[in-house]
Amino acid sequence: MDNGTHNSRCETAQRHFCVCTGCGGSQHGVQGWLDHVGRDHTVRQRKRENLQSKLAWTDDHPRRLKLVGRNQETTIDLARVDITDWLAVRLTPVVADFGEPYPSPVDQVTAFAEEMGRGAWQEIAAGLDRITSDTDTVKRELTNHGWCDLFIGLVQAIEATRYTFNSISSKVTDMILNSTWQVDRPHVTEAVISLIVDKAWHGFQTAAFGGVPLLDIVSSDEALRALRVLAVFICPAPARHPAVRRHALKPLGDDTTKILNDQTKTKLAELFADWRADGNDGQYIE
Repeated sequence: MDNGTHNSRCETAQRHFCVCTGCGGSQHGVQGWLDHVGRDHTVRQRKRENLQSKLAWTDDHPRRLKLVGRNQETTIDLARVDITDWLAVRLTPVVADFGEPYPSPVDQVTAFAEEMGRGAWQEIAAGLDRITSDTDTVKRELTNHGWCDLFIGLVQAIEATRYTFNSISSKVTDMILNSTWQVDRPHVTEAVISLIVDKAWHGFQTAAFGGVPLLDIVSSDEALRALRVLAVFICPAPARHPAVRRHALKPLGDDTTKILNDQTKTKLAELFADWRADGNDGQYIE
């Protein structure tokens, strides 16, 4: 965000919280994970090994992961490393179902991140001044899972209404209003959410690669996958956000292209009930 107040460290942040009001959390962590995609495999491997060294195990035989928050957060980051590995080997454009060249997965995620976190955010920030007198508080509250709620809402709405585009914005607005995190965002009113969703949906269409019909974009698994990756990267704390695990991380884990490796999926199933077939929303352990 080029408004002079954005802390650029937010873009590469890897701690599991966000307090950047300069971008309202719209750039949290994303660039840092995308940077890993372009690095040598050995760099990502060192990142993986560093994370694995932080895991705490029981003394049982066989040993098990301790059910503690640090292990949950670390395993989420291991899943993010898996995603960067997957993106790194798919750097060339693909041919979509409609026969036209389609940007590579990392180009898709980058395009959505750029348009939503910078282009859309500039319009949102300008619009906030017209609908609220306390923009600083609104921006601060948006760092509390506002953007991952938005991307998960887009995923769910697109899946449910692939051919009725006019209803997507209202559906996403309703989903964010009904998010469990909304109680902690009292200044993020329905008017604020409507503004954000409207600009984000426009940004999604702008970033969805000119010349490709919108119908083909939203009926493509590629676009939904990119939104899910963006939700996992931008969420300040997926260990505390069941909707991100359920609607973004779990589908990525189930993806037939093997985005997450088996070791990571085993750890996730051990630490989160919602990762197992008979689980519920899971629970973050302090």
